[in-house]
Amino acid sequence: RDLDLVIDGGQYRCWESTLENLTHQLDENDMAGIVLLPCLPNTSFEEYLAASKLEPRILPFTAADMSLPIDEICAKLRRDIGRGAKGLKLHPVLQNVRLLDDRMYAAAKVFAEVDLPVVIHVGEGIYYHENVDYPWCSKYGSMDDFFEFAHNLPNQVIVGAHCAAFADTFMEGCKGLENVYSDTSFSSVTAVKNALKVMGPDRIMFGTDYPFTYEKFNIQVINEALADNPVTKDKIFYGNIA
Repeated sequence: RDLDLVIDGGQYRCWESTLENLTHQLDENDMAGIVLLPCLPNTSFEEYLAASKLEPRILPFTAADMSLPIDEICAKLRRDIGRGAKGLKLHPVLQNVRLLDDRMYAAAKVFAEVDLPVVIHVGEGIYYHENVDYPWCSKYGSMDDFFEFAHNLPNQVIVGAHCAAFADTFMEGCKGLENVYSDTSFSSVTAVKNALKVMGPDRIMFGTDYPFTYEKFNIQVINEALADNPVTKDKIFYGNIA
């Protein structure tokens, strides 16, 4: 099936994304920095922290270990912040924990305490073959869960991953919130133009979802969508993230 090929392709891209290959991507695309978002149990903050020592253009985020009790989750995240974590990544599908779970809220609140962002996967994606015996639930990527979560944490900076691609629905669900942003991963030129119209230029950040896509194609999308607007282009590529 086509879906099986996509899943296999994604796995191959993960194997291929060594630190050496990532460094080449940064060099080839003239990138000053890249945010890496770990997702336990697949990748860890410790891996990305170590990589950042060898490649200073890497900005490491951390991930919450949902196998721990809440007090231990929070203590570990505070240690990670002290060691250089720049934010938190939550992926309800891959972590197999619904976003509205108490552990998710507790983890996010640690970062609200120090004004650091939380990036949350949004989308009911399929990551594994049907015959893989691994616990996961695609519905945990629900946009409705994201909306409820964001409204319950109005003082937390939250980035909805991939949401510029469906900006109209995203902004309708986030009505009244000033703390929510999105990235441009998986967005077409048309989608980026629409997101700017719906969300404005200050709430959108450049994103790639590397290693599942190539930086150069995502850069081309922004360059084409904003060919006549260098000020907004700079916001998307750098200013809003900074």
